[in-house]
Amino acid sequence: MRQFEGYSLTTPITIGDVHNLSKQVTRLPRGSIALLGTDRLGIPLEQLDIELTPRDDYAEGRRNSINEVGFYDATLYCSDIPLVTQPWAIKPYLTSRTAVKDIATMQAINSLRHPQAIRTFEPRGIARLENGEVAVISDFIQGVRSCDSLVDAYRETTLPEEKARLIARTAFSTMHYFHSLPEPYTMNDAQIKNFAFTINTEPWCIDTEKFLSTDKDDPTSIGQFGRDIECCVYSMSGQSNNDGQQMLIPELIIEHFIKPYEEDISNLFPRDTASIMQTSIENLKQDIAQGV
Repeated sequence: MRQFEGYSLTTPITIGDVHNLSKQVTRLPRGSIALLGTDRLGIPLEQLDIELTPRDDYAEGRRNSINEVGFYDATLYCSDIPLVTQPWAIKPYLTSRTAVKDIATMQAINSLRHPQAIRTFEPRGIARLENGEVAVISDFIQGVRSCDSLVDAYRETTLPEEKARLIARTAFSTMHYFHSLPEPYTMNDAQIKNFAFTINTEPWCIDTEKFLSTDKDDPTSIGQFGRDIECCVYSMSGQSNNDGQQMLIPELIIEHFIKPYEEDISNLFPRDTASIMQTSIENLKQDIAQGV
């Protein structure tokens, strides 16, 4: 985890209009923070200051990502009076374009009205780091735990079966939800590190950076859905403890991840592409059962 310097007390820049956000981001000076919206607590942003206090303890329950996410308490001040403190995550991106795209994806996911809706962290703004990198600021919710961190907790022993089932069911529920939407998403990096659950064991989406809106009616793009499933299955089956023992056995993965997905293929996909997915899953089950 990386902590970002230079934000001891900063007046935020206002981004009241998210149209042409990419242009606005490229114009941000280094070392600045820009927040979405025009006010907080009814107070215009230009009258506020932000103080960031690093919180390494917020990283518990999740591995360090390649993006080196930083965690903070963000305290808002008005005329030197503290108003509110909110937990933030700050995630740097390789390009401003990727950062802006991810903000749009997070907002779109959280705006969906669905009885089984799975939410993600709400984007709050953008930081332009001193080195020129662009980072997205989002709310941080304590108690959300990534599936890989649960596996890591049992590397020296044996992963209890109920924990293994939780991982497989979390992965299934998350992937099935995004694949089943009227305008579905593929994840495109469906490793178990990108699946998570709340303190109530409800699925939670922690990384939308590689999400893509994908047309399941198009036979040329149906492979993206299949690759999501394959990536997740091989990520689960590839977990082993320090003694080299497989932590999520094939039977459990098939029973709690592959089988529930397979049973709903006819509802998830049109007939032409459903047959393609069925064949892909049959081959995958054979590979997993054989320990490939």
